[in-house]
Amino acid sequence: MEPKHYNWDTVFFLSVVLLVAVIAYGPLVGGLWEAGSRTTQALNAFVLLGVAFWDGFRTAARADYFKPTINTHGLFLFGLSCLALAAASLAQVWPLAVLGLCLNIGALLSFCFGRKGTIAFYPALAGFGAMVALLVWVPQLDEWLRLLAGRVSVGILPNLGIRADMVVEADPFQVILVAEKGAGIFNVATECNGFGILLSSVVLALIIALRRRVSWVGVILKVGAAAVIGLAFNVIRIVAITMATLRTEFGYGLIHEGLGTVVYLLALTVVYAVSLIDSPFSWRCGRAVPCTDPGA
Repeated sequence: MEPKHYNWDTVFFLSVVLLVAVIAYGPLVGGLWEAGSRTTQALNAFVLLGVAFWDGFRTAARADYFKPTINTHGLFLFGLSCLALAAASLAQVWPLAVLGLCLNIGALLSFCFGRKGTIAFYPALAGFGAMVALLVWVPQLDEWLRLLAGRVSVGILPNLGIRADMVVEADPFQVILVAEKGAGIFNVATECNGFGILLSSVVLALIIALRRRVSWVGVILKVGAAAVIGLAFNVIRIVAITMATLRTEFGYGLIHEGLGTVVYLLALTVVYAVSLIDSPFSWRCGRAVPCTDPGA
């Protein structure tokens, strides 16, 4: 087997494109990492994306698509990414910066794997775009999410034999659950607003839906269902922690982390199961396989 020889001019060009991307999008990526590292569940979304990109790489490598070259498809994506970044800088519209980042990554993949090989990375790219968008947008809804989780939890707890009230403080903003007339006081903090479970659920559902080649209508339905499941399981998490704290002798730290992790994994399991349900909005029937053929 003869060793592969690459055009060093192409390698140099790709290095320049990568360097430009790091410089241009470094602050955005750094901010996203800081936002995502605030909760363990949000960090797990990065793991899901890593698995998705690795799956795309295995598919492209198995088909021997790795042939670094400058192509019109990659140049087109790179040009669009530059336009999106320029427009985002001038208009101060963050979704354009997110779009530019995704297009830039797509251009690099196209230069490395060609247009056909890039198809294998579409689920991972879509999941990455969704994660970036949620990391930027959802934290602005922190207070609303905490109020929603608190109100629903307070409505459920009395049905389980636990009297509960919700107290809202304005400065600083706090949502506090007071259970059994003060026997248990729980702060629904930012880390408990459900964003972590919501983020992981949406990213997982989107990756699976696109990998199974579901139509856009089906993708929207499955992602919407994943978002609802994520928020619902966050309420289950709060209720379960409250009950376990009041009804058992275990330490609160163990209950919060241990039970919270179990509920999080259950949420992802349900999202995964729902994402595998056959949808009437699919492009074709049959076994789900990676999108690697030219006609995909």
